[in-house]
Amino acid sequence: MMDSKWLWFMRMAAMSVLLLLEGCRWCTIDACVEHERVALLQLKPFFNHYNEFDSWDELKGSDCCKWKGIECNTTTGRLIGLSLDSMRSGYLDYWYLNASLFLPFKELKRLYLTGSGIAGCVENEGFEKLSSTFRNLQFLDLSQNHLNDSFILSLSQFSSLQYLNLAYNLLEGKWPHIQGLNNLKILKTLDLRWNQMERFQSFKDDDKKLELTHLEELNLEANLFNNSVFVTLDKLSNLKSLSIGFNQLNGLIDMKDLDAYLLVIYVDMAIKACGL
Repeated sequence: MMDSKWLWFMRMAAMSVLLLLEGCRWCTIDACVEHERVALLQLKPFFNHYNEFDSWDELKGSDCCKWKGIECNTTTGRLIGLSLDSMRSGYLDYWYLNASLFLPFKELKRLYLTGSGIAGCVENEGFEKLSSTFRNLQFLDLSQNHLNDSFILSLSQFSSLQYLNLAYNLLEGKWPHIQGLNNLKILKTLDLRWNQMERFQSFKDDDKKLELTHLEELNLEANLFNNSVFVTLDKLSNLKSLSIGFNQLNGLIDMKDLDAYLLVIYVDMAIKACGL
């Protein structure tokens, strides 16, 4: 009799443990990871130009998942989104970023640094140091900064990128780093508007063209491209949207140059602005 009661007790205990473990599958974590909270506080002085970080409390144990501009995984508490948009006087105060400060955020998927006044990175502390850590980074917005052509090389190993915004920077001339962009093999959206770019075909890269076969949306508005741009984009086999208004398109466009764009659903050439 005693053995049967003991057996019943053990079975009930085992069932309770199983129910507890099953319940934990649906648990959420309310607080962020401590070392990521500390890392965010180290970033604060570089971006807190307008005192935007009042919610970034230095009190130990403060939940950084509730801070402005922060998005966390509700299960693990790890940071997956960081938005520092326009928190520094970008057009008045250019500076060089130490990208290593982002290394603790190993699960980051989205990083927004719009209008941050970044002119580049500290020597040996550029974005290239993040590529082996940021294996899940999908969205990167560096628009409205002061970045030049060479900066693209530091992004060439971010193989998980699907969205890249480099609009309103200082990219110019005949693009010298085509291969750097071509390494972003699953990129779907590329925004390069309001720079001073002239062409994508680079003689420095053995006359390579842009070959992003997953690219669906390309914005080239307000650059210095002429009619020959269509030939240099003929490797973008999956392109669905092309915006190219406010460039230097003139006269008639040879329709043969558009043969590669049979999949393009939307082409915005801003005809009146181009003088066609």
